[in-house]
Amino acid sequence: MSNIWSRQGAEYINQMNRGLGALLGIATGILADKQLTDLEVSFLHDWLDNNSAIATAWPGDVVHAHIKAVLADGIVTEEERTHLVSTLQKLIGGTIEELAETNHVTQLLPYETPAIPFPGSNFCLTGDFVFAPRSVCEKTIVRHGGTVKSAVSKKVQFLLVGGLGSDEWKHGSFGTKIERAMELKRDGSLIAIVHEDHWASCLPRDG
Repeated sequence: MSNIWSRQGAEYINQMNRGLGALLGIATGILADKQLTDLEVSFLHDWLDNNSAIATAWPGDVVHAHIKAVLADGIVTEEERTHLVSTLQKLIGGTIEELAETNHVTQLLPYETPAIPFPGSNFCLTGDFVFAPRSVCEKTIVRHGGTVKSAVSKKVQFLLVGGLGSDEWKHGSFGTKIERAMELKRDGSLIAIVHEDHWASCLPRDG
């Protein structure tokens, strides 16, 4: 029975990743000519309506909510168009030109900037880091009294996201850690999603 559930879980994750990859591809294609037409807005709205699993999970739910708000009165104003373009750019990690130059982490995450008391706190890490390789970041946390967990759970206070993101994110695999953290937050958990820049700024002066 456990093998069946494992296979079903793996299939679901693969389907979600393919769907998110398709959403990224659509967003990239829409932004390729640096214009966003009413027809493209309607197409993206219809696509998300027809792919409810993507439209109700991060980051598709963020995009879907923005598009619904834009289309609520049946008129796409230039201000709304500009805002939606910005949202799509955040989804794919920047402008087409920026993506050609570097691997930007998506900016749609609800990053927080809480005080970070290292002693007694549980951390989980995801993505690639500018500060240092992930293993070094983990050792830094432990050195200052924190504990590193391999998976996100209710016992984790901080999900630390590397500033370089991950190559997998470009292809729609935003990672189970981020998805799990978002689920926990929706359920009322106090887990904080923290960008590595803020984490680094909270390190004690002795490094």
